[in-house]
Amino acid sequence: MKFDSDKITHIYSITMLCCLIFMIVFQLYICFERGDITWDGWMTLGFIFSVNLMNINYWKVYLSKD
Repeated sequence: MKFDSDKITHIYSITMLCCLIFMIVFQLYICFERGDITWDGWMTLGFIFSVNLMNINYWKVYLSKD
């Protein structure tokens, strides 16, 4: 079975973007529910954000297509 590298990159980028959106919404929920966000919540959000920074070039190419 042959894997298409572009397809895997696309799936990875979409998954990471969904994880980032989920974590932002979840942390906002925690903030409004409890009034504060714990340090591990900030670290998790920072980690997901930094992983998403690796996909910037992918999104530049994807969004520049006409």
